[in-house]
Formats: sequence, structure tokens, C-alpha cells
Amino acid sequence: MTIVVAVSTAVAVPSIRATGKYSCGVERWSVKTLQDRPHLLRNRLTTVKYLVTRRSPSYLPSTRLPFEHHVFTVIARVTFVREEADSDYHFILQEHGYHLIGETPAPYCDRHATRHYRHLMAQARRTAKTCAKARVTGVAFFDFDHGQDGVAPNAIELHPILHFRCLSG
Repeated sequence: MTIVVAVSTAVAVPSIRATGKYSCGVERWSVKTLQDRPHLLRNRLTTVKYLVTRRSPSYLPSTRLPFEHHVFTVIARVTFVREEADSDYHFILQEHGYHLIGETPAPYCDRHATRHYRHLMAQARRTAKTCAKARVTGVAFFDFDHGQDGVAPNAIELHPILHFRCLSG
């Protein structure tokens, strides 16, 4: 008689699914992946609360909004990782009861971004994982609220994530 035991462990990053391997997004995609080659402002340390309490725009254009030129670093718990249909890795960042989404695009989905940003996004994608405390740096991005897991009240995200460092398990 053979006994099979299933063990569940946290995985650093999800594996690429064959069905979504070359699927990239559409909605505001050039903004999400820095393919619009923006001039980004200097990185600022902030809180998840600060980001999720910004006023959401009344309209989301296909181009970058002024607030989306900001780069922010938050210290947060990373509680969820999943590869989405658009090949992004989707993370939920939590801090003191507030939450927002952070995402890293697949390298084949950001080909028109600068080499520097493509390198940062790829490095962040390789190192991002669930952990109790992480330093996450990304570009402010307002998404459409379509019921995503972890969506902030104003649908702000850090997208793309440019740096990720797990500070504790």
C-alpha cells in the first residue's frame, strides 16, 4: 500500500503557464510597462495608506496621468502572488489594514521600455515573492477596478514594480 502526502509550500514566483506564455495586456499597457518612456520623478518612501487614500481620477486616459510619474517605496507584507492572464505577476501588498496591488510584467511584454527599466522590471520579477515584510518600489498607476484580488479603494497600484527586497520571512 502506497501513501501519498501532499505538502503545500510558498513558492517564490509562479511558473509560466503554457497557455499564457505570450499573452500581454491591453488596457493602458504602454503606461503599465513604461513603454511610453516617461520621465519618472525621484523615488519617495511612503505608506500603503497614503497611496490608497489618493483621489482616484474621474477618467483614465490611455496616456500617463501626472500622478503616475511618481515612484514610491513602501514597506509592506506581501500576501499573495499569482500569474495573471496578461502574464503579469500580481502581488497584494498590505500594511496596517490597507492593501493595494503591485505587479511585474513579463519581459516579453515590455520590449519598448528603455533597457534600464526592462532590467529593473526583470530583476524585480525574479526576486519578488510572498514574505512577511518587504521593501517594494514601483511606479504609481491607476487601474480600472474590475474586482481584482487586493484592489485598493481607488484602484491605485505599483505597476510596474522596479525593486523588490524581502526583509523577513
